Amino acid sequence: MTPSIGPAAGVHLPWAEVPGTVQAWAAGVGGGAPRAAHDKAGGFSPGATAVLDCPGGAIFVKAVGTALNADSPELHRREAVVSAALPRVPQVPQLLDVYDDGDWVALAFVAVDGCPPAHPWNADELHKAIGAVGALHETLTLNPVAGMRPAADRLERLFGGWAEMAALTRPPAGLDEWAAGNLGRLAELESGWRDAIAGSTLLHCDVRSDNFLMTGSGVVLVDWPHACVGAPVFDLVAWAPSVELEGGPSPEALLELHGPASAADRDVVATLVAAFSGFLVCHALRPPPPGLPTLRGFQAAQGAVALAWLRRVTAW
Repeated sequence: MTPSIGPAAGVHLPWAEVPGTVQAWAAGVGGGAPRAAHDKAGGFSPGATAVLDCPGGAIFVKAVGTALNADSPELHRREAVVSAALPRVPQVPQLLDVYDDGDWVALAFVAVDGCPPAHPWNADELHKAIGAVGALHETLTLNPVAGMRPAADRLERLFGGWAEMAALTRPPAGLDEWAAGNLGRLAELESGWRDAIAGSTLLHCDVRSDNFLMTGSGVVLVDWPHACVGAPVFDLVAWAPSVELEGGPSPEALLELHGPASAADRDVVATLVAAFSGFLVCHALRPPPPGLPTLRGFQAAQGAVALAWLRRVTAW
């Protein structure tokens, strides 16, 4: 049994250390200076994530600057575009306003009156989360957001990990022995991922427990910067390793709990598992990106689960 680990969590900047111009903008969005600011955990952005108790009501704000991580502001910009265009449905947060001075980017949402799922996962909340993902897939097929890239384009620079490692003169240090002995076969299996991921649904593409909020009336799925258009089963495949890490069922069992995923073509699932595990394993061997000191460890832990799943899928 895989040991349970905590939900994904990076190292966030406290709201009190956000530039004054961003704080003033947030106060304007909230109808006045906040009475209190509550820093939030979860996710890997090095920026601030906080709920502000403002005179006009509670708002959730996320803010990041290029000095923290050069890529993170662009992810916030992309999330702003996606969030503004998503349908007004209960499973997504409501964007209020965006701040962008070319360096710092901040997004303000209506604060969701909810909390992350219990850790470890309990069956009731997991079923609700699966239902929310399924409901979103139905709502977001055909993709309703203009300008969204196909998943094959969005993930082009991330996938292909097995092929990258197979092209080396020797397997990288620290690579699992089974994976090292099957690099050529794994590269061949993952090579079909572009066809396997093709579809017409807007995917969240980063489903994890830290991106769910459980409310009294349902489930909200937050953080949409990675959204792209593809096959719904990929959201389940990419979510599954973290579920087992967080005390939930195995990847196979998770897919069985989701009707469409349980009926997905087994060869398609095998190809996607190969592609996603290759991404996790390959990236976990790299140095941590600036401002994201915990990312590689979480990728390595997920990669171990995904690799074990891949061994069962292939039976090699």
